[in-house]
Amino acid sequence: MFGMQGLRRVVTGAGAGRLFTTSAAQGYQARLNQFYHNTLRDDMMILQYVPPSVRARTEAAEEARMKEFKENMTGTPPNPLKKHKVVRRAKPKIPEPTAHNSPYVDKVTVHIRCKEALKNKHHLLSAMMALQVLTGKRGEVIKAKNDAAPWKLRKGMPISAKAELTGDSMYEFLDKLIEVVLPRMKEYNGLLMDSGDGAGNFTLGFDSSAIGLFPEMEMVYDMFPLITGFYVNIKTTALRNPSGRLLLSGLGVPFLHARKPKSEGYEL
Repeated sequence: MFGMQGLRRVVTGAGAGRLFTTSAAQGYQARLNQFYHNTLRDDMMILQYVPPSVRARTEAAEEARMKEFKENMTGTPPNPLKKHKVVRRAKPKIPEPTAHNSPYVDKVTVHIRCKEALKNKHHLLSAMMALQVLTGKRGEVIKAKNDAAPWKLRKGMPISAKAELTGDSMYEFLDKLIEVVLPRMKEYNGLLMDSGDGAGNFTLGFDSSAIGLFPEMEMVYDMFPLITGFYVNIKTTALRNPSGRLLLSGLGVPFLHARKPKSEGYEL
């Protein structure tokens, strides 16, 4: 048997990192994460491919359009010495799609607003517990930054809670949302095609009835004194909305195409 000195030699000797480690095992990977790296990433690279000749014509047409716009600009030019409140920044140029710069989901934020917390801040505990049940992560309390007299809101009052997810926990939440919750919603047809912030990020809003469709909430739904709706913000590394829509559509998020109104008469 080893004494304390012999055990110290085994732990601190050569190869000690292979004998004992406190880091988590890296063998587990979420199903949606595996699907993205094994299938979806390569498919998106192929779908987003643009021939060099077409890309050159598009860039030349855009430069000509911007040049014509600047030449035909009328009005007083802005004063460079004056600080303007709104500064419009140019959008970054879209790089040539490769397997290394394909857009991916960077972060998912689950946000629950609780207007009942304006009267009693203890109502926010229901939102905090709901976040912990849904995401497996303790939520962060969000406080008001400004005063709002019509809603009796004062600066510093707790009004909502949020939880940010990354890595495998993010993909697990998206998997439950896409495969379990959305198919069970009868009145949800999908995101509109014109949704998004222009930089490939999307937000989904749900009412209070959708929170009970999660498998973790079915067993403890009656224990919550207050049930509210929630928002899911999906942040991607896409530079434009079409790339973000392509990514979310590949992951299984439904999108609703706008239909043209039917004509009153019938054409023969």
